[in-house]
Amino acid sequence: MHYSGELKKKAKRLIGLFGGSFDPIHNGHLQIAAAAQEQLLINEIFFIPAAIPPHKQHITLTEANHRLRMVQLSVEDNSDFKACDLEIRRSGVSYTIDTLTYFRHNYNLTCDQLHFIIGADGLVNFHKWLEPEKILQCCQVVVYNRAGVDLEAVNENIKKKVFFLNAPLIDISSTTIRNKIRSGESLNEFMPERVVDYILSNGLYI
Repeated sequence: MHYSGELKKKAKRLIGLFGGSFDPIHNGHLQIAAAAQEQLLINEIFFIPAAIPPHKQHITLTEANHRLRMVQLSVEDNSDFKACDLEIRRSGVSYTIDTLTYFRHNYNLTCDQLHFIIGADGLVNFHKWLEPEKILQCCQVVVYNRAGVDLEAVNENIKKKVFFLNAPLIDISSTTIRNKIRSGESLNEFMPERVVDYILSNGLYI
């Protein structure tokens, strides 16, 4: 079944939400989503660019329309991956609990149908998020490993409530890619070619 602009209201479908600034999205994000889909049998994964991430309120992000378009270009060949503009349309600070509540209430999803994908760095600071316990109660939190992140400080009770993906360590970041663009290095190994073309044609990150 294909996406037609609204999430299909079908019982027992497993939905994944992958939030982030995606500034820009890269192959690491796509590989993580693919691993989550394979290991958890998720039917559809929604990539949700944040309007203003709570932890990046004082950082200037690329305009939301560009970040959304890059996500759209990245996922257009995979019918199971969707670009979602929910947080951009909502504007303001993008709180995870609000997005989860929206999907749960508007599409009648149970907690075991809804998965939220975050990086290990997000888990380290999870206790600082808005209503972390409520997040754990209303979805399955899925964590992927990131280079240089030490999970020893994470509360053991939180660790027991999340699912850790068995996936290759992601050692590429959007920051690294932005720096490569400024230095004129090739990007083709880091993101889909159409995204590279979009970045260059729009003069982003220069």
